[in-house]
Amino acid sequence: MIRKPKIVRLERRLTRRMIQVQAVALLLFFALVVFPLGIYPALRFIDAPPLDPANGETFAEAIRPAPDGGAQVEMTSKLKQLIADKPGVWFVASTEAGIKVSYGKIPIFYDELDTALWEFASVDVRPRAGSPVDALQLERHRSQIGDVMVASGGGRTIGVLSFVAGFWALFSLALLAITTIAAAIIIPRVIRRELRGLKQAAEQAELIDIDARGTQLPTENVPQEVRALVDAVNAGLTRLDKAYAQRERFLADSAHELRTPIAILQTRLETAAPFPEKSRLLMDVARLSGLADQLLDLQRIDLGETAMRPLDLVEIAGTVVGDLAPLAINAGYELELQAPEQAVTVSGDEGSLTRAIANVVQNAIVHGNNHGHITVEVTAAGALSVSDEGPGVAPADRERIFEPFYRVKPLATGAGLGLNLVASIIQRHHGRIAVTEAPGGGARFTMALPLDTRADAAQP
Repeated sequence: MIRKPKIVRLERRLTRRMIQVQAVALLLFFALVVFPLGIYPALRFIDAPPLDPANGETFAEAIRPAPDGGAQVEMTSKLKQLIADKPGVWFVASTEAGIKVSYGKIPIFYDELDTALWEFASVDVRPRAGSPVDALQLERHRSQIGDVMVASGGGRTIGVLSFVAGFWALFSLALLAITTIAAAIIIPRVIRRELRGLKQAAEQAELIDIDARGTQLPTENVPQEVRALVDAVNAGLTRLDKAYAQRERFLADSAHELRTPIAILQTRLETAAPFPEKSRLLMDVARLSGLADQLLDLQRIDLGETAMRPLDLVEIAGTVVGDLAPLAINAGYELELQAPEQAVTVSGDEGSLTRAIANVVQNAIVHGNNHGHITVEVTAAGALSVSDEGPGVAPADRERIFEPFYRVKPLATGAGLGLNLVASIIQRHHGRIAVTEAPGGGARFTMALPLDTRADAAQP
């Protein structure tokens, strides 16, 4: 039997909140609009429907000035239609100055009404069912002889159905307006308030980086349904931090332990009698020593034990070229340096940056097919490139060669860590490294480092 997935409670909570908002809005609308304007008047209309105010307005529009200074009634089309529909309709109208005009048979009960029309603001008389007394409506209207008080009876009435139909049209428009406002303003605010904890956690997650370890997602204001996920992510980050710290300690300890036997091996090779593989072994030992030193460099940088200071990139390149020139010449290369005469100042750690450049030069010595030129070039923009005339690097491999343990061609020595360590060191110096094709057809490794602006500001 397949179990149906449960509905997420956060969704149910948001839905419930939205329903509550809509329900409150509808209750307020019903209490403030529907009942006082619709239901209550409609209940009173059932037994005694009121006269239509349009009756008096139709009569007022038909009043015209008389030649003798009084008033007379003109049979307008609207008045004729009203009389045709309601033959028993009657009217009495009076101005405040006492000008009177009437039409139809006025009930005896209202004979003296014309003497008191202006004593009232408005009158609405609805007799009980079966009463011989006519309904009466008295309202003020505008006519061609001025404002008149019009008393009328026997005309059209407002039926309950027509009143309710008109009211519900207004009700529908008002209801649509209120629910639209609630949906557009209130509901999004409620949802944002409920999800603000998730937003804070997402913003904190954007800051997670390998260089900012110890980061944890906030759990305050996080819905209970998501709290378990946030706690699991935090626990995973803690485990990753712990594993990363253990890995760093292992690499640092291993590199430190390797330095002594590597130094002993290098000394013994240098003092040994010449033999065919001596130069090759010396170069391999130099690379091993460089890898161990680079591992220690990364550890010191990550722990903040290294102070970045202004360095002359031209001077560092010259030191590397001078140190590796015998090795390059012995391997069959011509090693040269092209650099501007003025200093190119960057900010960095001298030891790690020197070893990273040396690693790239050694890489050119190993893969340059033991012939041609190896050129180290420094530009005023803070870029250092190493070019050789070997087989180069295929475009498909130019990104992957900086991955750990990746080798374009399997070799008898090396594990493919050198370029990865170089890229890590350059990244710690806020720079970037890339490989392209050299002018001579070989590989060209370019390390771009930001210039030290402090050194420029210190110059007069």
